[in-house]
Amino acid sequence: MSACDTCPMAEKIYECCGRFPETGESVDFFLDENIRVSACPHLNTDGRCAIYSSRPLACRMHTCTVLSFFD
Repeated sequence: MSACDTCPMAEKIYECCGRFPETGESVDFFLDENIRVSACPHLNTDGRCAIYSSRPLACRMHTCTVLSFFD
């Protein structure tokens, strides 16, 4: 399990998955029936990257500020 798996969904979207870095594209993502946010179109309903094995360099190079705070 990665640290991203334990990150709350709202924080994950705010921190790193709010848009697709190559195009800036985002889609509506429902955290629950009352909360809608903008998220990367490649984020699946479980909060995992659906293109993880071919994700862009910007995603691979991203440094999580939450995790780096605890290093």
